[in-house]
Order: sequence, then structure tokens, then C-alpha cells
Amino acid sequence: MLRLTKSHQASIRPAESAMIMRVPPAAETETNVAYSLKTSSLIDAPLCPKGLILMCGQMGALSRDLSDWSDRMRAVVMVVSENGMTLDWLREYAPKLDFLLVDSDYLGDTESTIDFCMQVRRATPRLPLVLVSSEIRSHDFTCERMMACDVTLKPPLLHTALTLGVQAAYQNNDYYQRSR
Repeated sequence: MLRLTKSHQASIRPAESAMIMRVPPAAETETNVAYSLKTSSLIDAPLCPKGLILMCGQMGALSRDLSDWSDRMRAVVMVVSENGMTLDWLREYAPKLDFLLVDSDYLGDTESTIDFCMQVRRATPRLPLVLVSSEIRSHDFTCERMMACDVTLKPPLLHTALTLGVQAAYQNNDYYQRSR
């Protein structure tokens, strides 16, 4: 039985008659390795091979969601403001980053966010850029906004959405590189 609850809801207890069993993983399976997903097959590549994620925003619910997910990926999240991150600094450290997550709600209006993302894109085109905005209807894993970002996600960030979003960001960034 699988129950999905939001963090602000009280956990619902299963009926007394429900049988709950924990099945240990098989001995040959590594349980702490995070694999990336492609629609066609499971490939043997970690989502955060460098172990460092940069988030442009502030500490809060979004950074906690990202941090929870990054713990599973064995990565560290570094949270900085847009003022604390110069483009020269980003150019220097981009090769050490797995991806950049930008909190649109933190940056303010849509125009400021797009301008910021386009500056980052021009400065570090090989760095996958994940934009998070509460103003969109749903997650967008397509390349439609590739001049500004590789993927757009809607908060709250669930583990599945982040996993699929980061995988799509890598693929979309590869496509962006080839199309330039």
C-alpha cells in the first residue's frame, strides 16, 4: 500500500488488518547509488557526479526540498543570492557544478528572472540550468525555453519531479550545445 501525503498533512495510519512488511534489498544491489533515468532505458550514470549543486535563491522550503533530494544523490547544495554570485565567479566554478537551480520567486518578476537566466546561459552555456517558478502551470521538461533554461519546475519539488527534471536538463543542455 502506497500513500502519498503532503508534508503539512498528518500521516494516515493503515488499518489494523493491513500487513506491512519491509523487504531488505538484495545483497548485490547498491541501495545508495542514484541512477539517472531516460525514457528508453535505465543508464548507469549518476545524476550528480560532481557532488555540488548551486542554488540561486534563499534558504527556505525550496532549498530544503533540494537538499533532501541532494542527500539521496550524495551531493551538496550551495545556496547563494544573485548579488553574491558574479558571472566571473560562475565561469570559474561552473565546471565543478552539476547544475544551477534558480528560484524565480526569489528573484522577483518574470522579466528579471529571464534576464538573469539569459546572462547565466551566455556566461556558462554548458552548465545545466533548472528554473523553479510558482507562476507556471506545471513542470516543463521541454526545450522551449532553452535560451534561458533547460527545464522549468513548479514548486513544491518532489523527488520524482527533481529526478526527471535534472535528467531532462542534462539532455536539453546537450541539445542546446549541439544547436548553437
